Amino acid sequence: MFFSEFINSPLMGIYFICAVFGGTLLFLQLILMLFGIGGIGDGDIGDVDAGDADISDGNSHTMDIFKILSLRTIIAGIAFFGLGGLAGLTGGTSKFVSVILAGVSGSIAIYTVYYLYLKIANLKYDGSISNETLVGSVGNVYIKIPAAETGCGKVLINQQNRTMEYEAITAGNEIKTGVPIVVVRIVSSTTVEVKPN
Repeated sequence: MFFSEFINSPLMGIYFICAVFGGTLLFLQLILMLFGIGGIGDGDIGDVDAGDADISDGNSHTMDIFKILSLRTIIAGIAFFGLGGLAGLTGGTSKFVSVILAGVSGSIAIYTVYYLYLKIANLKYDGSISNETLVGSVGNVYIKIPAAETGCGKVLINQQNRTMEYEAITAGNEIKTGVPIVVVRIVSSTTVEVKPN
């Protein structure tokens, strides 16, 4: 029954080709992503920032359609266009209704894939150490710190599950090796002011 409809209906053929072609490419994309090839941030959805300036008229929604359309979303749209159309025709709907079902299915797939990739891209973990969280961090002296900011010693500070080494000064008395300290001020990107904890 299905193959006779496929032969006699060009629309059925179009839906079938879209479903097979798009589904195959979607499957290949998934396999490549599992092996770390073509992941987020390869010039696709992951590089789109919702706050990007679009055009000079100040309307931030004008170019949203161009942010949504990408190779991944278009392939998903083609696959689900075909599947939606096939479902409509094999379910007994008219050709017109099947075209509407195909269009709606493809549009939903495009937006859904865009939304999912955007959410995945936003989950990327930034492993950089933040200077804002450095103040108040605790650690230990491993090279003694001279008194009254007359020289630098060195400290090891545990931050974001990493042990970081910084040069350290103190406004108070000399702090000997092994003494627990707390960071009170950031002097530079490599130097902190500490006091005994």
